[in-house]
Amino acid sequence: ASVLSRPKISESEVESFARMANVSEEILRIIAGNRAWTKNYGVLVGLARNPKTPIGTSLNLLSRLNDRDVAAVSVDRNVPETLRQAARRKVVFGGSR
Repeated sequence: ASVLSRPKISESEVESFARMANVSEEILRIIAGNRAWTKNYGVLVGLARNPKTPIGTSLNLLSRLNDRDVAAVSVDRNVPETLRQAARRKVVFGGSR
């Protein structure tokens, strides 16, 4: 967590942290809560596809992903089943739900 508070941390470093499956949920929650970092699409995809990201956070991020990435989440066995089902509904119904 102290690494994230460094002022010189780059977006590429944050993106790599968002993709890591061995970081704690708290770190992922901190990353998701920072608007400057979530403006980076790579960070969004990393958080959404990370199995340790809290499910509520992942569901909120799903609406900001493009169709190709939503389709990838809908078949990804590493993400929670709830997120996979939401992504599948979005793919099938075109995001109307």
